Amino acid sequence: MNIRDLIYFDTEKAASIWSQTQGGLLERISISEETSKEDKGGASIGIPRLLELEKGILKGSKGSILETKILHHDLLNRLDSELNKLNLVVNINKDIDKNESNPQIIREAIGTKPYVQAEGWAVLEDYRKISKIASRFNEIAEFVEKCAIQNIPEYKDLQKQVDVAKKQANLEKNRNKKFIILQKIKTMESTVKGMLKINLDNKVDDWLLEGIQKWIEIYMANRINFRIYPIVNCPSFQILCNLKTDCFVDQDLEHLLYGYGYRPNILLTAFGLITSIPSQSELQFDPMTEFKDNDKLTEKAKLEKAFRNMFSAMGAMEDYVRYSRYPNITIHPIAVFRNIKCSK
Repeated sequence: MNIRDLIYFDTEKAASIWSQTQGGLLERISISEETSKEDKGGASIGIPRLLELEKGILKGSKGSILETKILHHDLLNRLDSELNKLNLVVNINKDIDKNESNPQIIREAIGTKPYVQAEGWAVLEDYRKISKIASRFNEIAEFVEKCAIQNIPEYKDLQKQVDVAKKQANLEKNRNKKFIILQKIKTMESTVKGMLKINLDNKVDDWLLEGIQKWIEIYMANRINFRIYPIVNCPSFQILCNLKTDCFVDQDLEHLLYGYGYRPNILLTAFGLITSIPSQSELQFDPMTEFKDNDKLTEKAKLEKAFRNMFSAMGAMEDYVRYSRYPNITIHPIAVFRNIKCSK
């Protein structure tokens, strides 16, 4: 028996697949009303005993709407069981030798099965976080450097000398002696600034940080990449997917990341529909083939070709940030969870 810590669950996708295996999704809709001071009404919509969406409307002074989603692990368990009965799932850890190092053999073992489940070391790549860090990177770097400099003995001693000299200058009545002390202070402060400059001049150029933010904003605005490495001896083989923020079981992503981290040191499992199996060749099919070596295109066809070439160019840029490349496979994730094995 295993217990699952469900981290991510695409309810809509799971419900869609489950309904097809059951010959149609039977939804239960019920509305009930209660007479109370706050005039509270409620409704529930969902799959009986599997998944329900409960919605309560509170007609108070603020007119607030309370919505609670109840996600049942039972839906995942049943879906997993049903798809395995239909022989539609390849379990990387069970169906492939854990010592395998040839990615092509792993790919062949997957065959034509549309669903995959794999447990392994995971990496979470939140590009929103990178964009946020880039916007304040130099400020943070400067703060860290200054904190580090404060602990350098030479810097601390020099700073103390400056403070002592300033007190002496304030107490000194003789103008000539005060001038000499002030000159000494000026020299020491110049040395202090020099120590800071050595460390703080290693800033990243603003144009580079702005470019990183723009690139993420255009191509990866809401990208949260999730990678699973199921075969340790073959790190080039990865299962890659993009996680939607509204499908995390714990909506506070910062809380999740604090618990598991960006590189969890505990094995996690991904379960999903295979959506991309890149081949070793660059392109399996070129939709622009119809326009090649054709000198008799009509004006309409030429205009169509021009615009479609623009899409091809944009698609090439998109491919750079999809990371879907041989020998990886890309999936639409249905669930991400941690398997907790029980002895009984």
